[in-house]
Amino acid sequence: MATTKGGDMALEMPGPQVDTHRTIRKAYLGIIPILFLTTTLTYIDRSNVSFASLQFKPDLGLTAEQYGLGAGIFYIGYAVFQIPSNLIITRVGAPLWLGFLICAWGIVSACTATMKTKEQYYAVRFLLGVFESGCFPGSWWHLQLFFTSLEVGFAYAAVASSTALSNIIGAPLAAGILYMDGVGGLRGWQWLFILEGSITAVYGIMLRFVLAPKPGTAYFLKPAERTWLATRQDNLQAAFDEKHGRQGKWWAAIPDWKIWYLALCYAIVQFGITAIVYFNPFIVEALFFGGNFSGEAPKLHFANKRDAEWHPAKIALFSTVLWVPVGAGMIFVSWSAKHFKDRNWHSAIPAVIAGVCFLCVPPTIKHSAAGGYVLIIIAATGVWAPHGPLWSWPKTFLHGPGAAVGIAIFNSIGAIGGFCGPYVVGGLVDRGGYIVCMQVLGGLFLFLGVAIALYRPKDLEAEESSAHVGEGDAARPNSTELAKANNESQAKTV
Repeated sequence: MATTKGGDMALEMPGPQVDTHRTIRKAYLGIIPILFLTTTLTYIDRSNVSFASLQFKPDLGLTAEQYGLGAGIFYIGYAVFQIPSNLIITRVGAPLWLGFLICAWGIVSACTATMKTKEQYYAVRFLLGVFESGCFPGSWWHLQLFFTSLEVGFAYAAVASSTALSNIIGAPLAAGILYMDGVGGLRGWQWLFILEGSITAVYGIMLRFVLAPKPGTAYFLKPAERTWLATRQDNLQAAFDEKHGRQGKWWAAIPDWKIWYLALCYAIVQFGITAIVYFNPFIVEALFFGGNFSGEAPKLHFANKRDAEWHPAKIALFSTVLWVPVGAGMIFVSWSAKHFKDRNWHSAIPAVIAGVCFLCVPPTIKHSAAGGYVLIIIAATGVWAPHGPLWSWPKTFLHGPGAAVGIAIFNSIGAIGGFCGPYVVGGLVDRGGYIVCMQVLGGLFLFLGVAIALYRPKDLEAEESSAHVGEGDAARPNSTELAKANNESQAKTV
């Protein structure tokens, strides 16, 4: 019996040795950067409206509530088309389907530059949601073809951290483009949609050719590594189907209470995420650029036209401060959850921290605007941190087509929270200002922390065994099927 570099036991048989840990690392490097870039473009195209609105909100005569409704309508189209999109991707594969969706949403995003009324604003946001609906669940479905449940949690968190990076990149990019106001007779916000949407459309065409469709054809792996990874995943699937056959059916997720419970938790996360994404620039303006926390439009006076044009660019640049700790916190919490094999506390504790910080913002800003914004940054980090652990949970009880439908349900309910976030916050701002918003967000995230802490499903045998198979450890006593499957896969390839 030989031991690989990663610590896995391998039978001494003719053929090349497969370092399983190195193979998994290569799979991470071959897939995650591509999906990371994909979701970065997704979030830039869905959230650039927050920066563009600094100009088009007065151009179209929108109230905060109307702006929030349009931002939220995106999630209606996003939710409605989740299940159809995920069923299609199981048939045609991620490269073809994601490539089509990305190209289509880039075109729709560019067309946002033509809107002139609030109805047109609502319509293009709905269509953008329709075409982006398959991106996040499609990325998750593609990752679970290559990785075990805990591996997926870390991999998906690495991909989803792009939601923070997109704002780090998108804010200064938006600042520069908004400063093009008047070039070619177009407003800065029109250039923002045209340029960023065009880049996304071109990338969608390229994705078809660079994303590996499945482990057996992964060009970044050696032949023996492809065989080992494909066999491992097939054997894990077969062992899961033997023990939990019903959960692999496409309809299995629909009556399963666990996916609905997790989806409601994720809806609260999405409520907080979208509230922060779409209103962060306005909060920054209220705290540091002459506005106020009452929600009233700031009365600003500029020395000249260029100063007025530079104002939204300054806000966009300042807004990037929030996203660095958010991205770092998401990656760290997901790595720690994988390392300690824990999801509950790695999701619940950040949620409670976020809730406490939101509630502390109103009294703090009376004494220090900077102190209040630091609390908002900490709260935002707590809002994003449960992302990876939550997304890794469905794979512990659903596989195959059942996982595709389950994750679509999970993300669809989350999308409802995404719709409610900007719409509810916009309404609260019009009626009571940002202080009420902070109180509502604080209460929601304290509730979320308790709800996640109480989520203790009994049957996690598939998760425990697959985690140990993936890590190369000995299987637990109640996980013999998957341990046997893993040994068979190694015997075939080393």
